[in-house]
Amino acid sequence: MAAPADTVQTAFDKAASQRALVLPTIPEELRALEADELLESAGDALEAIDARDLIIADANFSELEAAHARFANCFLSCCDFSGALFTDTVFEGCDFANAYFDGASFTRCTFKNCKLTGASFMEANFEQVSLADCILAYGAFNQCRWWGVEAVRCDFSGADMAEMELHYVMLDDNRFIGTSFFRTRLLGIDFTTCQLEGVALSDTMSEIYGTKLNVYQAAALAQRLGVIVAE
Repeated sequence: MAAPADTVQTAFDKAASQRALVLPTIPEELRALEADELLESAGDALEAIDARDLIIADANFSELEAAHARFANCFLSCCDFSGALFTDTVFEGCDFANAYFDGASFTRCTFKNCKLTGASFMEANFEQVSLADCILAYGAFNQCRWWGVEAVRCDFSGADMAEMELHYVMLDDNRFIGTSFFRTRLLGIDFTTCQLEGVALSDTMSEIYGTKLNVYQAAALAQRLGVIVAE
């Protein structure tokens, strides 16, 4: 038996309550970080650094720690940041295509105009993170935890967002075309301003319980349930 509409609305309202996004704390004075120092930083904590225009590929930065930092216009494609810890860090205009962030942690971080195509964030933790104008298509977010995340004008097309844990997530004008939400509970998520097409769900489509959709999105999903939608 379907849940009463008022029960679903109550569940959505409770889950959709927002928390104020806490932005990174960046010192006025930052120390310039060169590529050689970053490559030799294994096991060291980077504090109050400004990394600009770095070009590095296929490097191992696993378990890197950075705090109160800025990365701007850096090309770090295919690098391994598995288990890295980023706190109060700004990423702007960076290319992390096909990079690995598996098990990494981001706390009070912002990504703006970054390319993260095919990047892997499996089992990563996002807490108080803002994503704006970023390309995350074909990324892997399996079992990733998002707590207090805002995504605006981002492309998640073809991304694998299965078995994620989502809390206090705000979405606006994002693309979710062919995205997999298999076994990801979307309760309290508002997709009404987003492009949502051909998403992958379980057979029961239980993932979308308590999700807010516009009429066109709801009609497309209803057709997958065998419902005939009158025009």
